[in-house]
Amino acid sequence: MDDGQEIFDAADTTSQAKPSSARAFIVAIGQELTTGQSVDTNSAWLSDKLADVGLATAGHITVPDELSAIVEAFDIAARLADIVISTGGLGPTGDDLTRQALARAMGAELVLDEDSLATIEAFFKKLGRAMAKTNRTQAYIPAGCEALVNPNGTAPGVAGMLGRARVFALPGVPREMKAMFLDSVLAKLPGCHGAIVHRVVRTFGLGESTLGEKIAGLMRRTGAVILGTTVAEGIVSVRVTSQGPSKAQADRQAEDMVENLRSLLGEAVIGVGEAETMSSATGNLLRQTGQTLATAESCTGGFIGKLMTDPGGASDYYLGGVVSYANEAKQNLLGVPAEVIEKHGAVSQQVALSMARGVREKFQADWGVAVTGIAGPTGGSAEKPVGLVYTALAGPDDKTAVQKHTFLGTRETIRRRSALTAINELRLRLKKSCQ
Repeated sequence: MDDGQEIFDAADTTSQAKPSSARAFIVAIGQELTTGQSVDTNSAWLSDKLADVGLATAGHITVPDELSAIVEAFDIAARLADIVISTGGLGPTGDDLTRQALARAMGAELVLDEDSLATIEAFFKKLGRAMAKTNRTQAYIPAGCEALVNPNGTAPGVAGMLGRARVFALPGVPREMKAMFLDSVLAKLPGCHGAIVHRVVRTFGLGESTLGEKIAGLMRRTGAVILGTTVAEGIVSVRVTSQGPSKAQADRQAEDMVENLRSLLGEAVIGVGEAETMSSATGNLLRQTGQTLATAESCTGGFIGKLMTDPGGASDYYLGGVVSYANEAKQNLLGVPAEVIEKHGAVSQQVALSMARGVREKFQADWGVAVTGIAGPTGGSAEKPVGLVYTALAGPDDKTAVQKHTFLGTRETIRRRSALTAINELRLRLKKSCQ
């Protein structure tokens, strides 16, 4: 048995009581969602709230305002999960078809709910407005179902059974949906106990395949703690999902796994959670050591400075930067010798190092970070292709370092990877100095 397997088994034995095995499926309805005109935030919110009560979300599906598509989505969801929650399609217009689709999927008739009609009429009376005839359609629900009160709008929700699955149809307006879920749905969820919690361990410098090999022993898809990986702009995140009989237990299991990941992945770990970014982690190390930073940028056009000033309180350690895009700016603002540029070219290790030293001296900073490269899509050559980038550090006691990189991708990808790589090199140097 390898070390990773032993760690997994240790984490897997922490749960003594079996958490809920019930699963939910979310159906988001709306033409505006399938065409990309609006972003579905409701499903993410619902998944998070369901996890709080120990319900895993088996899947999300987004469908347009088409009767057959909505009926099919309900059928699929009810076969795959114990609880189905839909959002959207409960309005008063002709494209609001959720009631009809749910009734067809159930094999039921739509019937008028008199209490809902009275509530809708009272809503308009309170506003001092006449109710349109079309709003009356919102009071119809499938026979055998229960209407859910909507205190923030005219569309009542619907609760009922579709096969073995309990179904809840909620409005698409986030404010209305959230209130209805918390007030009318949460208490009706069957068999809920325990909790599911999530952690995200963010790393940089390891490819996804390399990282996967390091944590292979932890990557089972069963057990109390499950891992998954995602990649975005060079940052590989390990998602930790922990399910336990209580939130406290689920939290403990998640924290144990996070510590195991830190041990296996070492200095590649930037931090835990979306809030702990490359720049905040590096900034915290600068603050810890009482040191300051200045930046010199060419191909990144100020992106390093932008990232380093994203966290609040960055003025504690970030003094400023120079965007020296033109050769003349490198000479005049950073003191890069003209003969160095002429001999080696603006994209070279010699120029990168000279830029780092120059900006450190200009701002009287403890550290100078510099980057120069060819972000494309033009400007490359056989000798110096698009994606060639040099990053350099100049630090206390004349500690200097320069690295050569070749990045692939679009101009924006190359610029972002260059900036993150430069900051990461400073982060690693600072970590060593703190040890």
